[in-house]
Amino acid sequence: MQERRQAVKPVQQYTRLLSLFRLRPFETETEAGRSKERYRRAALTTVAAGGAKAIALLTSLVTVPLTYRYLGPERYGIWMVLLSIIAAMNFADLGIGNGLMNAISEAYGKDDHRQAREHITSALVLMLAIAAVLAISGAVAYPFLPWMRMLNVKSIAAAQEGAEAFLVLYASFILNIPLGVISRAQSGLQKGYAAQIVGAITSVLSLGAILIVIALHASLVWLVSALTFAGIIAALLNAWILFREHPWLLPRWHAYSATSARKIFNLGIMFFVLQCAFTLAYTSDNIVIDQILGASAVALYAVPQKLFGFVSAVVSMAITPLWPAYGEAISRGDVAWVKRAFFGSLWLVLAITIPVCTVLVFTGPWILRVAVGKSLQAPLSLLIVLAVWAIVNSVSMVSSILLNGAGVLKAQSALAVIVGVSNLALSIFLTRKYGVIGVCLGSIITQLVITFPTYSFLIPRLFAGLARTGIETDLHGVSSLT
Repeated sequence: MQERRQAVKPVQQYTRLLSLFRLRPFETETEAGRSKERYRRAALTTVAAGGAKAIALLTSLVTVPLTYRYLGPERYGIWMVLLSIIAAMNFADLGIGNGLMNAISEAYGKDDHRQAREHITSALVLMLAIAAVLAISGAVAYPFLPWMRMLNVKSIAAAQEGAEAFLVLYASFILNIPLGVISRAQSGLQKGYAAQIVGAITSVLSLGAILIVIALHASLVWLVSALTFAGIIAALLNAWILFREHPWLLPRWHAYSATSARKIFNLGIMFFVLQCAFTLAYTSDNIVIDQILGASAVALYAVPQKLFGFVSAVVSMAITPLWPAYGEAISRGDVAWVKRAFFGSLWLVLAITIPVCTVLVFTGPWILRVAVGKSLQAPLSLLIVLAVWAIVNSVSMVSSILLNGAGVLKAQSALAVIVGVSNLALSIFLTRKYGVIGVCLGSIITQLVITFPTYSFLIPRLFAGLARTGIETDLHGVSSLT
């Protein structure tokens, strides 16, 4: 009888999991119904994100060779440089988008429509102000930029075409700053799956636009225009979906609140610090290796790193939808659900990443040989270190998503700065001593020695504080923690 019960239990769990994948929402009048609805929205967002990324990958497999052959090496290189410049400016919203997501999830948890409209209107005003500053700065600086040197081209015509293409990219970048309010509001309402579905449609539209441009033998400027146009159309479609379903969110000038703007801005700055510290800590590995060991050593690390980085990317895609769900649940006082979701996601991540990374350690040499040939021989020690880092990083993400959703940002910001600086310094030292595995060892050690002990202190205190105060949680951070 006991064995039969044990056999039935996994089947029941699997059935409950499948029941989450449905379009019709669960009732939200009871705590059990709200719990199911949070999981349903998180599951749909994860699946939609996976589908969107798969479609984006498939379209890129078509567009990359097409555009490379059409543009040629020099013009294609110009395009990649321009995209890198724009990508480096992704922090231009000063973290306000993430601040809005937290604020919307709090208002949604309180069923406060007026406050939600205040938040989205105030955030839009802040984003418009940032966009205006960037537009004016760009207009003043554009005529004086040394495009031939920036793009490292010898032809004036190539530099001119690159400059015009950048102008289109920059204009779309500025437009997307205020439009970004839409996707962040959707995430705050735990409806990120809508943005992901639209994103998948955008990838298909982009492919169609590229094919049209190539058929017309148009210039790089038109190619960039076609791609950016598809992105803007997607943002406007998201806006239509959001405000059609939630008309009470539609911004109104009279709904602007200085208090709300200050709250979102303060939240955004802390997220901005977190983003900058993360960039310093974990995106400088290739630069450290290049400066210490030379450019040839970068590939030895970067290629197998992508293999294990895929594990972390999947984990991030799966657990990030819990971020606004935590904020909404805390606002409603559903602390028990927050605990269940956190520990459940933690054990699930461990149950997946440990065996997957173990398999990748042993199959990695074969996968790399098939992918890039015999020219790259990754040592076993590097594969083991990368596997450990993927597991450690995934566990760290589970904890940071909880703290982000709970608004514990001051302590996280201070921690991120300390970890970022320590990680960079330790990575430089260990790379000099042990070679390419040094950058990864630096990341692992700083997580185990600094981040994990801090999380072990913050998370129990968070749960204790929520148990004491109920829903009296300030999105600037739990007072007892900061």
